[in-house]
Amino acid sequence: MWTAKLMFEGKNALIGSRTFKHKVNLFAFPLSYSYLKKWIIVSVTGILIGEEKSKKRFIIDLKKSDRVINLELNEDFLIATIREPIFSKTIYNKDIIHLSPALLDENGNETINIASFNKKQLVKAVSTLEKTYKTKVYFIEERKIKNISVMRENPELTEKQKKALEIAIKHGYYEYPRQIELEKLARLMNICFSTYQAHLRKAEQKLIPFFFERTK
Repeated sequence: MWTAKLMFEGKNALIGSRTFKHKVNLFAFPLSYSYLKKWIIVSVTGILIGEEKSKKRFIIDLKKSDRVINLELNEDFLIATIREPIFSKTIYNKDIIHLSPALLDENGNETINIASFNKKQLVKAVSTLEKTYKTKVYFIEERKIKNISVMRENPELTEKQKKALEIAIKHGYYEYPRQIELEKLARLMNICFSTYQAHLRKAEQKLIPFFFERTK
C-alpha cells in the first residue's frame, strides 16, 4: 500500500483557523462522508485539548460557521457534521484511507496520515493540498500497514496526561524532525524526566497508539 504523511498550513481552513485563534489542539478522525452538490458532508469525531476557556471559545466560534451542520462536545470528546468544499473530493473518496486521527494544532497546522492501494490517487490527494495550502510532505512511500488508529469514544486521559501531551504538541515534539526532546519537555512541566515520560506515553497509548509511528 502507498502511504503519505504531510502537514499543511490550515490557518484559512474551517477548523485550523479556529485552533490557531483559540490556541487549542484537536485530534480528528473522519467517520463518513457523502457528496451534495458543491459540498462534501463529513462526519468527524475528535478529542479537543487545551485550557477550558479556550475550548469553550473554540466551540462557540466553530458553531457560528454555516459549514457546521451539527456539533456536540462532551467533556473533551467532539462529534460533528461539517461541509467541506468539493475540491477535497480527492481526499474523501473510496480510494483514500485515513490511517489515524489528524492533528490540528494551535499553530493552525494540520498533520495527516493517509494511504491508498493506488499511488496515483494518493499523489492526487497530496497535490490537492499542495495547490490549496502551504504543505510539507514528510514522505510518500510504499509499505505494509500494521494498524489503523481510530478514536475511542472516551480516552479517559488524566489532567497530567493531557498537560504532558499539550506541551509536547506545542513545542514540536511530534514534528518531523523533532524540535525538542523529552528531557526539556519534563523541565517545562516542572517534573522529573521519568514521570513526564510516563504521563506522555500513557496519553499516547490511550489516545493515538499508532498516530506518531514513523514506519521504517
